Amino acid sequence: MYKYLIILSLITISFTNNNAFADDHSNQGPGAVEMLACSYNKGKSSSDLNTVVKSWNKWADRKGQTYSAWTLSPFAVNNEFPEIDYIWFGLAPDFEEWGSSLEQWVQEGENSHGVKFAEVSSCSPRALYAVIPVRQVNWNQKEIKNNPFQLSNCKFKEGKTMSDLMKAASEFNKYIDQIDADPLIAVFIPDAGNELNPIWDIKVGAGWSNFIEMGKARNSGYKTGNSNLQDTWGSVVDCDSPRVYTSNQVRAGVNQ
Repeated sequence: MYKYLIILSLITISFTNNNAFADDHSNQGPGAVEMLACSYNKGKSSSDLNTVVKSWNKWADRKGQTYSAWTLSPFAVNNEFPEIDYIWFGLAPDFEEWGSSLEQWVQEGENSHGVKFAEVSSCSPRALYAVIPVRQVNWNQKEIKNNPFQLSNCKFKEGKTMSDLMKAASEFNKYIDQIDADPLIAVFIPDAGNELNPIWDIKVGAGWSNFIEMGKARNSGYKTGNSNLQDTWGSVVDCDSPRVYTSNQVRAGVNQ
């Protein structure tokens, strides 16, 4: 059974229009993310999921929910990764907004839309994360579809803290500006529903507007003498090999 999956990151995530992801780290608090690992039931597919999502979206809009969601489909993962069809990635501006959306779901949505979702897919229990953006993007979400998103499990080096990571990320952002790249980068802090004794401290995620941009970033990183990533992020955390997904936004929350 699935070990709590993911993430970090963002997911294609258009944290862009979300105040919780401002570079100045507003007082609103960290964003709230929930993830569930899902597999389609026999005879069901993404088209069936889209039908349910359309109906659910109308209900969530009527309720004024700021909750946004994406599906993340495995693209490049290792052989030890559980076989799933997609990860449901839900984002709220903060945990209070997430709690409000969840309360509406429990009181009204679960017995109606929830039943329809369950007919299409079987999913793991949710895992919660507090998410802190370290680099924002300005993508046109209407033009973004099936864009790449990667995440890694990371552990702090001895004596290093989140404060050190934020400083390192700020320095790395300067390098990104120089190569004119467009990655979204975020740090995920595990909350409820995660592994009891994880060997990692945080998850780090990065998303690009398309595979060309991801390839450009990797190409720059492999150039002789380029040690920007090692000198910044690598000086604070040790991370495992990233998993890459294709992300597709299925809901943009009200006012997002």
